[in-house]
Amino acid sequence: MSNFTKNPDGGLPVVIPFDAALGAEISNISLSNPLSEDQFQVVEKAFVEHKVLVFRNQPLTDDQHLAFAARFGPLEGHINTPTRHKRLPDVQVFSNVKEDGSTTGYHPELGTYVWHTDKSYVAEPSLTTVLRSPAIASLGGDTLFANTQAAYEDLDPETRNKIAGLKAEHSWKRSREKVGEKPATLEQIAAAPPVQHPIVRTHPITGKKGIYVGSHASHIPSLEYDAGVKLLQQLEVHATKEKYIYRHKWQVNDVLMWDNRSTMHCVTPYDAAKEKRTVHRVVVKGDRPF
Repeated sequence: MSNFTKNPDGGLPVVIPFDAALGAEISNISLSNPLSEDQFQVVEKAFVEHKVLVFRNQPLTDDQHLAFAARFGPLEGHINTPTRHKRLPDVQVFSNVKEDGSTTGYHPELGTYVWHTDKSYVAEPSLTTVLRSPAIASLGGDTLFANTQAAYEDLDPETRNKIAGLKAEHSWKRSREKVGEKPATLEQIAAAPPVQHPIVRTHPITGKKGIYVGSHASHIPSLEYDAGVKLLQQLEVHATKEKYIYRHKWQVNDVLMWDNRSTMHCVTPYDAAKEKRTVHRVVVKGDRPF
């Protein structure tokens, strides 16, 4: 991928698709300035088509980060209140760096190590997540993305028929338990009670279908519990095969955004005792899956 160079004369962004199942780099753009309508249309079209967009060398402030994300729709905070930015609650900070510059020794959110789609545990899951990277690990800490639409298209007819019409229950409480993270608080459980979503999700713009599972999906209420859990696991294993994946290797001041309606993602391990890693996260509210 190319290194971004600012174009003082403006012009339209350039879309450079990756040699992977999804993803593209957007160059010839500065996200520190408000995008023109023509610039935004290029980015928005690429977002739907390529599902994951990378903007290199974008040293944004949190306010600029928020302004860019807000072009895609209303912003929303995260249920995990301890990670919220003190001044800007719609910004979430995942960091293992303490105020004195030393590391905490641990990754700040174990749930990001497993495959998931953001906020699928609420009735209207996130449309897009926009991350930027003030500090990166030199080894590990990559973010993997899976193209869940391509994975669905490759399913055999028998499996497609089997999962058509099925819904999975998604639960913040259960997903915390599954990864051994701090238990959900009573306040969090009340704010995000379990919700059911179709296992086959239709993209509202393209009409394409994709597999909608991940770690927040706990079971399938219409099936016997163990059988439902096994089916969810099988679908996740299929959807995260290497041929459906783009691996993002972070650089300082990357901005990365993705379509939660057609992808799953996870973070690869790194040495959190030695490596410093910080990402700032802003989420745009989505709509109810169908």
